[in-house]
Amino acid sequence: MKIKWLLCGVGASVALTALAGGALASSSAGGVVIKAKDAFKMVPNKYVQDGVHFAPGTITVKSGSTITFTYADAKSPEPHTLTIVNAADLPRTVAQTNNCKACQMLAAPHLQHPKAPPGPTNNIARWTLNKGAPGLDAVGDSVAIQETGPKGPTPAHKSITIKVSAKPGTTLNFLCAVHPWMQGKIIVK
Repeated sequence: MKIKWLLCGVGASVALTALAGGALASSSAGGVVIKAKDAFKMVPNKYVQDGVHFAPGTITVKSGSTITFTYADAKSPEPHTLTIVNAADLPRTVAQTNNCKACQMLAAPHLQHPKAPPGPTNNIARWTLNKGAPGLDAVGDSVAIQETGPKGPTPAHKSITIKVSAKPGTTLNFLCAVHPWMQGKIIVK
């Protein structure tokens, strides 16, 4: 299966399943790990189900602790982001998923040429985007990972660790801007 860098399912023609996961994880001294997991299913002449998801989908962390965003599978071809969004901007339907305006606006700065379409000639150039204070604390904060290196000057970036700088009592909603049915929450204590 040839996978492209698609923002928000543009051009996607697959059945989507929301598998954000309800498992809770709590932070330790070493931080919390959120994994991007592949889960594809196909029934001939019926559907293709793209069930990539965050595991866990909801985490609880202390303000100032770290999150490591990485892959669950050793050879995943899919790039992913963990992008902080307003709860109201989380897509709830296939139509919203295929035209996720928050994804397009918030994730485009990851690209070498933010105003051009993503793809093999427009690689990830910025792995971390900070809209607020350094770390995860504001809408628009985002980190990206890509298992296999794109063609060009940018190498693969298989995991990233970032501090949660949001104040205690904050809930940060996040999604993957490439696969916006991947959604989760960071509960900050």
